[in-house]
Amino acid sequence: MDEIYRKLKEEIGGFQNRYIPLKRLLSAVEGIGFDMPAYLQSPQGQAVFYNAIMKLVSEQLISPVGGKPDTPQGLHLKYRINKKPEKKDNELVAQIIRSIAPPATVDYYLKNPRDFLQDRDIIAVLSGFLQRKEKDLVTVNERAYELFGDEKFFKGAGKSRSRGETVLKRLGLTFSNIGCEETVEPFFSFQQKDFYALVSRNVYIVENKDTFWSLKRSLMDCSSSIKIDMLVYGEGKKIISSFKFMEEYDLDPQADAFFYFGDLDPEGINIYCELLEAYPRYRISPFCEGYEAVLEIGLKRGPARNPQKQTISRENIDRFIQSFDRATAVKLKELLQGGFYIPQEALSAAEMRKRFGRIEND
Repeated sequence: MDEIYRKLKEEIGGFQNRYIPLKRLLSAVEGIGFDMPAYLQSPQGQAVFYNAIMKLVSEQLISPVGGKPDTPQGLHLKYRINKKPEKKDNELVAQIIRSIAPPATVDYYLKNPRDFLQDRDIIAVLSGFLQRKEKDLVTVNERAYELFGDEKFFKGAGKSRSRGETVLKRLGLTFSNIGCEETVEPFFSFQQKDFYALVSRNVYIVENKDTFWSLKRSLMDCSSSIKIDMLVYGEGKKIISSFKFMEEYDLDPQADAFFYFGDLDPEGINIYCELLEAYPRYRISPFCEGYEAVLEIGLKRGPARNPQKQTISRENIDRFIQSFDRATAVKLKELLQGGFYIPQEALSAAEMRKRFGRIEND
C-alpha cells in the first residue's frame, strides 16, 4: 500500500489543475509496474487502492467532488486538490509593506504573497508614479504606454495585455489614482440644423446600418409624422458602451426623449433592456410605431425561426412589451417566446415613406 500511496501523493503534488479525475490517479498507479494493472483488478488490489485514496482524503490532501460515490468500490470520479496553507514568510511580508504605499493598499498581497512575486515589477513602476507630485490627466492607453511601453497594458485583449488593470485592482487603485481616464466609444449620428435650439429633442437609436440609412433618407430628411431631431447608429451591442457619448451633445436625460429601434429578436430586446439598466437617468423607450410596423409586416410574411441560439428572460420580454398596447404586447410575447424573430429590415425605406411620410403642404 505504501508504494501506491506514495505514487498517488506524487501525482497529486505535480498536477496543475484544481480537480483531478479518478482515472488519472488510477493510470498513475498502473504505471508503477508491468503487473500493476492486473493487480488493481483483483479484490486485494482494489482494496489497497481504495485505502490509499481514503488516506489522502483523511489527510485533507484531496476531497471528493459530488455527493454519493460513483463507483462500486465507493470512490468518486473526481477529487478536488486542497492547497496547503502557505507558511508566512516574514521577510516577504516586510517587502510587500515596504513596496506598497498609500493610496495603494497591501491587503490583497498580504493574503496572496505569491502574486506579489509575480507582480512586483509592475507594482514598482506604479508606486514610483504615485510618488510624483504632478500628474497630468491623460487617457488610459496613453498612460499605459508612458509607464510600460505598451498602450494596451491596461485595456488590451488577453491576460498579458490587461495585466496592468488586474494589478491596479489588487492594489485597490482606479485609473483616476494614476491620472488617467477611459475614453468614450463614439457613435455615428446626424442632427437637425436646429438641434441645439430646441427645448426638448427626440433621439432615435437604430440597431442596424440599413435601417439607420433608411430612416435618415426617408423620414429625417423628409416631411414625416416621426419627428427625428437626432439619429444614432447603435451598431448592435456597441451602443451599450457608446451611449456615454451622448454627454458630448449636451442632452438632457429628462427633457429629451430617447427611442430605441432594433430587431424583434432576443438580442435586440436584450440590448434595449441593457441600455435601460446602464443608463437609468435617461428616458429610453422602444420606437413603438417602428416595432409595430415590423411586427405587422413580418407576421404577414411569416416569421422565421431564430437561426442563432439566443436567449431572453421573461423579465426582459415583460419589460419590453409594457410600452405597447395589450393586443400588440400579446403578439410580441408569442413571437419571442416561440423562438421566432423578425429583422427590423422588414420595415423598408418604401414602407417607411408609405406609413410615416407626409405630402408637403398637407
